[in-house]
Amino acid sequence: MPCGPSEFFGNSPNRRGCQLIGAIVICASGTMLEPAPAIPWTTFHTYADQRSNMRDGIFHLDRRPNISIQGQIREMLVSAILGRQLPAGDPLPSSRKLAKSLGVSRNTVVLAYQGLVDDGYLESRERSGFYVTDDIMEGRADEPAAPPSTPEPRPSNGPDWDARFQVHPSDQANIEKPGNWLTYPYPFIYGQVDQSLFPIAQWRECSRQALGRKGMDVWTGDALAADDPMLVEQIQTRLLPRRGILARDDEILVTLGAQNALYILAALLVREDTRVAIEDPGYPDVRNIFGLKTDHILPVPVDAHGLPVDKQLDGADIVFVTPSHQAPTTVTMPKARRQDLLARAGEKDFVIIEDDYEWETNYVSEPTPALKSMDTAGRVIYVR
Repeated sequence: MPCGPSEFFGNSPNRRGCQLIGAIVICASGTMLEPAPAIPWTTFHTYADQRSNMRDGIFHLDRRPNISIQGQIREMLVSAILGRQLPAGDPLPSSRKLAKSLGVSRNTVVLAYQGLVDDGYLESRERSGFYVTDDIMEGRADEPAAPPSTPEPRPSNGPDWDARFQVHPSDQANIEKPGNWLTYPYPFIYGQVDQSLFPIAQWRECSRQALGRKGMDVWTGDALAADDPMLVEQIQTRLLPRRGILARDDEILVTLGAQNALYILAALLVREDTRVAIEDPGYPDVRNIFGLKTDHILPVPVDAHGLPVDKQLDGADIVFVTPSHQAPTTVTMPKARRQDLLARAGEKDFVIIEDDYEWETNYVSEPTPALKSMDTAGRVIYVR
């Protein structure tokens, strides 16, 4: 395959049914663009670490002489519970840790905790610690009080954030969902795992082996600007060939998800005057991401075979397409139209971003090879 735009691989929790791994390959005139710098391992934290760090900011005493230290601790915790900073079922710090944080005796904290157990705010679990009572908020409002309609005045020496923001995400067009959609019997959550089908035991064993002490030099290493060579090799030899794609290891860039891949592409390829053709209806974040860089977004109505290949694409610099499983219509683009799209890209000199979204979701026939597999001119950037 000639050197050409690449394969993006990524994993994004906000992605529609995204793959665990995704990639990009970028090559311009035989010269590879520098991949995005790797994120140092030390910047990663577990969810528990993040929750612990957030809770640390809650626990602060303003010493008042007219209230005992124990009383102030109880008041602080009740306020955090009722304000939902400490949600129902959440664990509290150990008495030793909280005492050290507040600079008080451990016995004072233990007595404060025990008092809140007696009052029904906390429950004590043997050999586990203290937790916010599960039903503490029953009978109270389901949602926190709405913020005041009039914002608080900005401090005289504070920054004017409205003036500094170049874009307000809330102004972008997104899919609107009811606030309680997650409580629906069938909420259609993107990319969630069916627990009855997931190989939990095998996954746990693989995780144990991968994160064991024997491989610690691998999973704690910092390769700076390079991606993990073992991961790249698996993408190169196992994932891409299934889509009919052959790529060198220096043509593969591992990203933080398909959305991250699109952000990188927007930063590299889109100027204020760049014209980007997108499917309509289509993936909302494509419009939003490229709309951050250019106002020239060209929605092209899809038909029974996906994105039409006609004069609507003329003048575009970039064409975004989901040929294997168009969202939301689920249409698969026929081979003949794919060939027409590649031919028109060469004729009109535009590049194609192929999002290989849910290619495996095909219950009618065998999956069609990726558009990238038919690309002989290096005009297709493959995102998965």
